[in-house]
Amino acid sequence: MGSGFGGLGFSQIVNTALYVVSGFFFGIFASRNSLFSVINIRKTLVEKDFSTASLFKTVCGVLFIVLAFLVFPSWMASRTTAGAFAYYAVLLFYFSKGWKNLSGK
Repeated sequence: MGSGFGGLGFSQIVNTALYVVSGFFFGIFASRNSLFSVINIRKTLVEKDFSTASLFKTVCGVLFIVLAFLVFPSWMASRTTAGAFAYYAVLLFYFSKGWKNLSGK
């Protein structure tokens, strides 16, 4: 049995800490770019500008939102629960904060 916090060895503690830090930074990146995607989707739908470029931007925005909220967290959770928790917590916190700014409240 390893020694350390909760029977974990030093390398396991460092790996968990690094996964939490990476979850934090990936969450910030994903929340920021998810808000940009929402802005682009809203702009396309409000302006009703359905050119090829705007439709491509909309499809890419929807794809990024699906990746940010479903695919990447499930992949990260298969590696580490702590990192996935940090990712979701940061993503939801900053996305909801940005959503309030977009809504004008």
